[in-house]
Amino acid sequence: MAVRRLTVFIYLPGEPIAVPAGIFTHDDEMAIGSFAYGRRYLERPDALPVDAVALPLGARPREVVTNGGLYGAFRDASPDYWGRMVIASEKRTVPEALSELDFLLATNATRGGNLDFRRSPDDPEPILSPPHFDQLPKVIEAARKIESHEPVDPHLLQILRQGTSMGGARPKCVVESDDALWIAKFPAKGDTLGIPRIEHATMTLARLCGIAVPETRLVTAGGTDVFLIRRFDRGKCAGGWLRRGFLSALSLMGWDERDRLKWDYVAIADAMRRHTPASDLRELYRRMLFNILVRNTDDHPRNHGFLVRDDGSLQLSPAYDVLPSPTQPGVGTDFRLAMSVGERGREATIENARSRAPRFGLSSDEAEGLVTSLQIAVSGWREHFRECGVPERECDILAPSFHRPERASDPDPFPV
Repeated sequence: MAVRRLTVFIYLPGEPIAVPAGIFTHDDEMAIGSFAYGRRYLERPDALPVDAVALPLGARPREVVTNGGLYGAFRDASPDYWGRMVIASEKRTVPEALSELDFLLATNATRGGNLDFRRSPDDPEPILSPPHFDQLPKVIEAARKIESHEPVDPHLLQILRQGTSMGGARPKCVVESDDALWIAKFPAKGDTLGIPRIEHATMTLARLCGIAVPETRLVTAGGTDVFLIRRFDRGKCAGGWLRRGFLSALSLMGWDERDRLKWDYVAIADAMRRHTPASDLRELYRRMLFNILVRNTDDHPRNHGFLVRDDGSLQLSPAYDVLPSPTQPGVGTDFRLAMSVGERGREATIENARSRAPRFGLSSDEAEGLVTSLQIAVSGWREHFRECGVPERECDILAPSFHRPERASDPDPFPV
C-alpha cells in the first residue's frame, strides 16, 4: 500500500511526555507528504508548531515533495546514513529496501529534536534505554561489524540504534553519563587519522575562537578514542527528559538535499532576521570564517542548526560537526565551502567573506575585528592540537589545511 498515515507527537516545553499533534500522510511511491494538525491539539494554549517554518499553527495543509516527501523538521528527526545502516541491519535488509516512514517509525526516544512518530495516537511512549559509558567497548565492536557487513548480536543492535537519528555518516551512538545524554562518535573503518581526537581538538579550538559549542570530551573505551559531545536538545528532569525542537538550516530554508546550487550563507542570514535574535547573525558569520580558516568543507546546511525556544521562536544552536578536511602540501590551497560565502560564490577566502559582511549586520570595522581575532586564535592551532593529544605526524598531515595565503602575492597568515 503506497499511502500510509502516522501520528506525529510533540514534546512541549517542560513536559517529558509527548502529546499527539496531527496526522502525517505519505505516498511512498510518489514521495509526497502532507500534514494536518488535530483540532484538540490546536485548542491547547501551549501548542507549538511541529515545524516552525513549514507548518505554522492553523495553516492549511500543504503537500511537501522535498527530501523524499518529508517536512524539514521531520527529516531532521529521521536517521541519516549511519542510522539507516543500523536500522537496516536490525531488519536484516539493506537501507534501500526501506521507506521514509519505515525509518521514521524505527527510530526511538533518542531521535533529534522534540518530535516522535507513531502508528496511532494510542501508541505508548518509546523507551529510552541508551547504553552507559561502560558498555561502549561492545557497542564499538558492533559498529565495526556493521561497517564490515557482518552479523551483529540483536541485543547490541538495539543498543546501537539509540541515536540513529542524530545525523552524519560516521559510526555513533547515544550514551548516558553524569545525568546527561552524549553522542559518542567512534573511529570509522578505513580511517587513516585519529578523527575523534582531531574533532575534539577542532571543537575546542572553535570555543577558543568565541564560537558557541557544546561540552565535549575525549575518552578511551576498549583501547579506542571516542569523542563525546553533549546533547544540546535534551535536559534531565524529575520525570525523565525534556526535549527541545530542532531545525537544520536546510529545513529553515526549505531546501532539498539536492538543491546544492541554492546553498548560501547569506540567504540563511537573511532568513534568520525573521526568526532569530540579531546576535545570531554575527555568530553565523564567525562560524563561516572559522570554516574557512580550518578548511571545514563539510559545512553543508544540515550541519548548521536552530533550537526552538519555549515561545516557538528560533535561536542558532551550538556548533557541531566541525573538522578540517585534509589536503596535500602544495595542492588545493584554493578550495570551496559547501555553501556560497560571498560575491565570489563558494570561494573559501577571507576576502570573499568580507564582501558580504553587511548582510550579517556587520560594519567593515566589525567584520575586520572578527577576522583578526579568529586569525590570531587559529594561528595557534598546532600547539592546541598537540595539547589535545593529536600526534605530531597527524599535525603534519593537517598542516596544509591551515597553510593558506589569501592570494599568491599575500604573506601567509598561518606559517607552519
